[in-house]
Amino acid sequence: MRTYFAIVHKDEDSAVGVVFPDLPGCFSAGDTYNKAIANAHEALRLYAEAERVAGRQLPKPRTFDALYRDPEVRVEAQGAPFVGIRLEGEAKSKRGPSKPKLQKRSRKVG
Repeated sequence: MRTYFAIVHKDEDSAVGVVFPDLPGCFSAGDTYNKAIANAHEALRLYAEAERVAGRQLPKPRTFDALYRDPEVRVEAQGAPFVGIRLEGEAKSKRGPSKPKLQKRSRKVG
């Protein structure tokens, strides 16, 4: 399983936001830090699934050190905490989309 770092933002009079610097467009939010981080797990899973269905692979996550050295990430974070979010269920997504199983039915004619 891979872990992607996310930046957790909280501005005055707003919800808590979570963004993934390595995954453009992947974000979540919540009324509390705990809810925002819980939602980030779901956002990451859904983002990974959408990329897989589109035939794209997720980029390899950068290390904390690599993110911290990135000037754009440091500006975006501006003192906000980083949280590691583990991509759960990744083994399933490598198999490709599941196909519905068809059941054979026999009909007696009579």
